[in-house]
Amino acid sequence: MTKTELKKAREAFAERSKYIQTSTLESLVKETSAEQEARIKRLLKPQNYNEFFDYYFGVNTPVPLADAPCADFHQESYIKVFENPRIVQFRRWFRGAAKSIHTNVGNLLHLKENDLVFFALLIGRNSDAANLLLGDLQMHLESNERIIKDFGKQVSYGNWADGEFETLDGRYFKALGLNQPFRGLRRGEYRPDFASVDDCEDRKEAKNKILVKEKGEKITGDLKKAFHLHRGRLVIPNNYIVKDGLNDFILEKYKDSKSLDVSTINLRDASGKPSWYQRYSNEMVDTIDEETDYYTSQREDYNNPIEEGKLFKKEWIRYEEIPHNVQWNALIGYWDLSYKANGDYKAFWLLGVTGHRIYALDVFCRRCDISEAISWHYDKAQERGMRGLSSLDYFDATAAQEAVFAPIFRQEAQRRGFFQIPMADRDQRVDKHLRIEATLTSVLFNGTLVFGSHLEGTPDMKAAETQLLSFEKGTKSPDDSPDALENGVRKAQFYYTADLKSWGKPTIHQHKRGGF
Repeated sequence: MTKTELKKAREAFAERSKYIQTSTLESLVKETSAEQEARIKRLLKPQNYNEFFDYYFGVNTPVPLADAPCADFHQESYIKVFENPRIVQFRRWFRGAAKSIHTNVGNLLHLKENDLVFFALLIGRNSDAANLLLGDLQMHLESNERIIKDFGKQVSYGNWADGEFETLDGRYFKALGLNQPFRGLRRGEYRPDFASVDDCEDRKEAKNKILVKEKGEKITGDLKKAFHLHRGRLVIPNNYIVKDGLNDFILEKYKDSKSLDVSTINLRDASGKPSWYQRYSNEMVDTIDEETDYYTSQREDYNNPIEEGKLFKKEWIRYEEIPHNVQWNALIGYWDLSYKANGDYKAFWLLGVTGHRIYALDVFCRRCDISEAISWHYDKAQERGMRGLSSLDYFDATAAQEAVFAPIFRQEAQRRGFFQIPMADRDQRVDKHLRIEATLTSVLFNGTLVFGSHLEGTPDMKAAETQLLSFEKGTKSPDDSPDALENGVRKAQFYYTADLKSWGKPTIHQHKRGGF
């Protein structure tokens, strides 16, 4: 931080502190000593943490650090921190979930006033970031009149800008950058008994495995060995933005610990509703999703650390005009139908094989119900039939899925009087991700598989392309479209070759018309 930046930060701190003091002083209510004592006793119970936060810092104050009541997960995660003095808790909460303010201010004050913290460390990416975290805490401890009324004057000496301060009751708070030394930390008789490693992950640094190991071992080695003998709470507020980075390193070290807790909170819960429903409406999260690019949204709001083009590169997705008067050696259609009502996407690819090329001729990629997918399938099949084209269609199915989907296909075929029914494909396969990577890498890289230019920019193709570019093992991104495409390509490779005299090649139909 430059001198100018530090000066501005100090001025902002002083101005904000004065405002907090004035506002909270004016909001104090008259109460008897007995009433005050009962209120404090109630607020200091761990099951009342959310009420505690809202009273001193949140929506029930004139200068709230949060603009909505606390979330259920704020309460649930803190209970675990309160009850386990050796906890290692990852707070993988979406961007905007108040990770830092609860961990570094709300949780710390509640622990302090319950005599559970005597030496706390706030660790940032560097010393400047750590000092700013410390400033938020000091600002309220020395200026919030609600805190002063209930717990007395707080700050004894020290200053956030210098990276440390002590309170009148002997509690010590220190800011440290991840690039500063951790070994042998001690303050008089006290060793650290609480540490927050706040937002220290970095996508660029995650590529440097030596640096990741060096920083990770400072947390799992130097810091943990510096902890108090009987207590040492480690909280890591950082959403999951990159694989194989600092957070994965720390998690791997503690994966067998009985004190490990991974709290993962996405913008939406499993049912698609806002996780922090006290703050976000359905419309608000819809807007956030719409206004954030897919890859950023997945990393920051859904703890899904994907990178665009990590495996399949964008330049490998080539769009070409379909040749005129082409005679297809085969037309292969393949469905991947989600078995979950509100789960994965329904995905389909129609592939045309001619010579040494495979053309993607049509695509379906939507999160929808089965009736929409089946209706689309027969609309397209009938259109092709009117042009003298017929495809060999499959759908991916276990025995249970075949029992569900096959009757639906037959019912729609009967209703339309058009009896081209996809066949269930129950082939035993190797690991899905290995299969998709092995099959598609070759045909995409070499240009064997190309995509019809008429598909470019369509909603289905956009969704399918996003799934292809974000495909990577170990992420939670939808992979239904790559799965359907791989199966279709593999069918084409198995049944049809450029050698038109190859034996065993099924004849789908007699070519009378060209084009698609």
